[in-house]
Amino acid sequence: MASNAEPANWRCPDWITRLGFTVAFAALGLLVFRGLLTNSVSRWTTEPQYSHGFVIPLIALWLGWYRRDRIPGGDARCCETGLILIGLGVVSHLIAAWFYIEAIDGVGLILFIAGTVLLIWGRRFFVGIWPAVFFLTFMLPLPFQVEKLLSAPLQLMGANESAWFIQAFGIPAIAQGNTILMGETRLGVAEACSGLRMLMVFIAISAAAVIVSRRTRWEKILILFSAIPIALICNILRIVATAVAHHSVGQETADLIFHDLSGWLMMPLAMLLLSLELWLIDCLFVEAVEARPSIMTSRIPNTFSVMPEQSR
Repeated sequence: MASNAEPANWRCPDWITRLGFTVAFAALGLLVFRGLLTNSVSRWTTEPQYSHGFVIPLIALWLGWYRRDRIPGGDARCCETGLILIGLGVVSHLIAAWFYIEAIDGVGLILFIAGTVLLIWGRRFFVGIWPAVFFLTFMLPLPFQVEKLLSAPLQLMGANESAWFIQAFGIPAIAQGNTILMGETRLGVAEACSGLRMLMVFIAISAAAVIVSRRTRWEKILILFSAIPIALICNILRIVATAVAHHSVGQETADLIFHDLSGWLMMPLAMLLLSLELWLIDCLFVEAVEARPSIMTSRIPNTFSVMPEQSR
């Protein structure tokens, strides 16, 4: 007999009390990691490649709300394992302060947040929304060494590739290092224009798309890694458009449209390329429906009958 009972929902009758404890632990986290958070907000404000940091916490909250249906059913119970993660986060903060390594401090902050969620809201809640917790990693700036390691190659790639496409528009151009020479015009590909900003933003967006997507695992991996070429393509298009605008309408207009507003102009293009990628995946990889072969039976009438045993 089939059961029509609905699956059990996650229940938390004392959610007000737990919310109060969450606010208290959040205040403690702000106090412990105030140096890291202050420096991060300062870099969000002054460095264009990290300006997306302001919206990452809001996106993380939305991701947690979106995944609420994936919380296993049952009553909310505190999980003591969260104390271990909180302790590891504090220890990481002390190590970072001793050795002046900001990256370790960032790891400590994420561990502290994960431990707080696990301790107060329980294992079931954490199982459902854990991607939203670790999504907060995108609000932290890259370590200085990693940023320098990525910026220089991205600058050179952006200048060299863009110079070829600029020539395709009939404009004499040659790349020398991270500078594009167009006659008397020198177009420099600075660190802020290296594509690192677009790369960081679009990796974060791709990660959010993977979290909310219900596609197969290999499709999610493809979406995540495709953020790198899509971000590079968008940045090269921005440099080429800036160069063409410099040659056509002048430096002031070109800087306003393609430099100052580049983030707002390139993100819709990146999303369009991602949508195109998903459309191509759906067209190329069609899920096969398993069909079971049916047994064909002839409809020849039965002209022979078995005589009863008594009539023989």
